[in-house]
Amino acid sequence: MSSEVSLEGRERPGFVKRAAAACAKAAFSQIGLVILVVIYVLLGAVLFEYLESGPEVQKRSAIQRSREECLKELWAITGGLPFIYDFP
Repeated sequence: MSSEVSLEGRERPGFVKRAAAACAKAAFSQIGLVILVVIYVLLGAVLFEYLESGPEVQKRSAIQRSREECLKELWAITGGLPFIYDFP
């Protein structure tokens, strides 16, 4: 019974080595390298978007607030001038 267990134990490392070799062969082929680069770029884009989205949203809201304040000030400045309403 112990000889059967040792045979099974020997077969598994061979399978793992063959699988690892097949994965390495696929990864280092030209197509495999292209796929790895595409995955790398996509993961980088997702990570960049995740890291930069917070400050970007804050900047956009600050710009929107300053635009609204500017428009209110311009409206207050020009609202009392009579020549704006006198069109020929």
